[in-house]
Amino acid sequence: MPPISREEKAKLQTSEGVNAPKTNSDLNGNHDDAFQHLPKPQQDILQLHGPRQKYSLEKAGEIPELRSDREILVQVLAIGLNPVDWKGPDYNFGLPSFPWVNGRDFAGIVVKSSKGSSRIKAGDVVFGPSTDYRDVRKAAYQEYLVTADFNVARLPAELPVNTGAAIGVAFVSAFLALGVSLGLDYAKITGASKGPDLLDLLRKLDQDNIPEDVREECLEGIKEAERPQKGDWFAIWGASSSTGSIALQLAKLTGLKVLCVADVVRHGSRLIDLGADVLVDRQDPSRAVEIIRSVTKGKLRFALDAVGKETATQLQESLQHFDGDIQAHLVGLTGLPKVRLPGVKYHSVPIKIFHSVPALGETTMRWLEQLLVAKGLEPPVVALADGGLEGINEALDKLRNGTVSAKRIVVPIGNKSTVKTNGHTATEGTTQDAQGIFDNLDYADKLNSDPSRIKFAYWVPNVSGGLVISKIEQRTGWSFEQNVEYAKTAERVGFEYALTQIRFMAGYGAENQHESVSFSQALLHFTERLTVMAALLPGPWNPAIAAKQIASIDNYTKGRIAVNVVSGWFKQEFTSIGQWWLDHGERYRRSREFIACLKGIWTQDQFNFQGDFYQFHDYPLKPKPIAKPGRPYPEIFQGGNSVDARENAATVSDYYFMNGNTLEGFQTQIADVKERAEKHGRAGEVKFALNGFIIARETEDEAIRVLQEIQGKANKEAVEAFADAVQNAGASTANKTGMWANSKFEDLVQYNDGFKTKLIGTPEQIANRILLLKSLGISILLVAFLHYDDEIQQFGEQVLALVRKLEAEGRGKDEKYEISLTGDVYREKKKDKE
Repeated sequence: MPPISREEKAKLQTSEGVNAPKTNSDLNGNHDDAFQHLPKPQQDILQLHGPRQKYSLEKAGEIPELRSDREILVQVLAIGLNPVDWKGPDYNFGLPSFPWVNGRDFAGIVVKSSKGSSRIKAGDVVFGPSTDYRDVRKAAYQEYLVTADFNVARLPAELPVNTGAAIGVAFVSAFLALGVSLGLDYAKITGASKGPDLLDLLRKLDQDNIPEDVREECLEGIKEAERPQKGDWFAIWGASSSTGSIALQLAKLTGLKVLCVADVVRHGSRLIDLGADVLVDRQDPSRAVEIIRSVTKGKLRFALDAVGKETATQLQESLQHFDGDIQAHLVGLTGLPKVRLPGVKYHSVPIKIFHSVPALGETTMRWLEQLLVAKGLEPPVVALADGGLEGINEALDKLRNGTVSAKRIVVPIGNKSTVKTNGHTATEGTTQDAQGIFDNLDYADKLNSDPSRIKFAYWVPNVSGGLVISKIEQRTGWSFEQNVEYAKTAERVGFEYALTQIRFMAGYGAENQHESVSFSQALLHFTERLTVMAALLPGPWNPAIAAKQIASIDNYTKGRIAVNVVSGWFKQEFTSIGQWWLDHGERYRRSREFIACLKGIWTQDQFNFQGDFYQFHDYPLKPKPIAKPGRPYPEIFQGGNSVDARENAATVSDYYFMNGNTLEGFQTQIADVKERAEKHGRAGEVKFALNGFIIARETEDEAIRVLQEIQGKANKEAVEAFADAVQNAGASTANKTGMWANSKFEDLVQYNDGFKTKLIGTPEQIANRILLLKSLGISILLVAFLHYDDEIQQFGEQVLALVRKLEAEGRGKDEKYEISLTGDVYREKKKDKE
């Protein structure tokens, strides 16, 4: 049935012949029951009439009645499918009688609230799991269901209803497994909304309020002295599952080191993004056990299996076996080993306490609401299935056959067109077959599944004049509308980052400029995967203002903002707005303090700093950037060739941006920064990004002719003015290693030496050169084009996809091999020194 909007609380609409109330009764429960006069049939129900049978649609079901003061009635808008929904019928378990109604996960709108005071009101969009399996009123495979107000969470407006239907069972299972069975204390979380200590909560209750069959697990499952502490290892077998991925995030929030066993090729990238410390491929279970033992040095005490008895049996072999009172602990979500080992305590999740202990259920869902609002939890990835209730049989077959992996299948209920409910999208997206390969993000997600891939970024043309200082035609727009299309195209074909430029005044072809931070936020609003790097300029920006801006955007966009700190090279840009123009070394020293302040403000509750440029006294930024596992704050990029720039990268930055160079120049620069980072105790913490300009054509000769035309039509006055300006930047450094110090006129036509990266030729040539750059240590390649209107998609189809194909064949890892293939293109030649 169509969802009820806030404006139509007093009535339900009729859909597909299903009768709905036509009364103006108040759905908040203050007046007559809006459902008491419904004629039959009242709702559609999907029923199971026997084991090993398909579900059948029945149109003669009654809308379930409320039986207690805390129960609410929910109109179902989306149903999340779980493996038990097909395993129960196939293996005849969990089915008390026939006909029966199944379904665990749902999202919908509250049409009748509870009688008492509650955070849940009629009209709220909510989601939750049905853990009370024996109460058919609470099953999800029907148009209306009953649940308790303490067993649902309100869905933040920015999350689609379909996403809500994927969260409930996975979150509650992971939350109780870690918080009750393993005793993880969520109150010890730093940098996000602090959670509850579930063991403390349960042990303060009257024991009679805890179901007898799970009482021992809740109160005596783990001793106080055995509870996990920050820095302990935790292993998850089946980490790519919805429950496994949430368990990973909860463990990282509390400071555990997490080792994930999964199909690394297919799911490793997402697990790394969620914070996994170590990935172990599941293809060879015995080998996986050996790796776990090696990595944890035989001291693994906590593990969770999300797959089944067989993998749980493998996982127990990874645990440390104790002779004394201290035990290792293994939680099995779907089964435990038949043969058990001494020194290991085995746990089944006491799921029923969620619905039978109101205090625990309420605490669980309140904290889940806080996590989602604070963007501290990444929901499962959703795969939509068509057909409503009638389509569930076909969708369950996909679960049976394993054709959908690491995604939660969600079935929207009601109208198949896009429906908005209180700001939530109930059904979104169209099929790939209908729209083509690039019209959804599945293609890009698959393309970028390898965690060891090189990532691609593009320059955002938020200033006019294109990306070359030339009078050649450039089919590249700088308007917001054009940039939205560029961003959408880029993320569909596999780009993962974009960089907005910072300019405060016209110069060198950039007569018009959009401000970088606000422009970045606007682009993020229209994209789903792209991370946008907003350029910041110390001097005009105070770190307090910048930190607050970026933290807010980070919250709005689920952690998709980063920053690029630009020390400054354009003197007039500073003096025109009344900012001090500092010497080169001082500009970089200010940037170092600026970055240190950003990191401190974002990660410390009360930030203090006494520098030459900035001072802070107990500064408490709230909200902080989201607590995304593996990402304590938005990534910080910073560039420059000089010693000062390299020293900044080594001491405070996350990524070091480089301009085009020779092979020897790249190797020297990367080695220098790595050596400096090691001296500062940051070995392995600095990654490398590189600027390049792409000219991909059918033949190398054609690409070179385009380059020659760009340079031949250069705006001579603008390029020379740019050259004069940069003499005040890196070219003026004592050792002549700064940016543009060795740049010639033709190099400066692309103002970050993009031509020198030599990504000019056929798609095959460019792909091979990119793999060489990757083998040298480049993690992100930042590119620009002559014609953005055409070439972003062309690059994605012809070059990026080819790079991924070659990476899958093992390319890009062996530096010597890659140099042997294409190193001559980059080798330093005698004329380069002249």
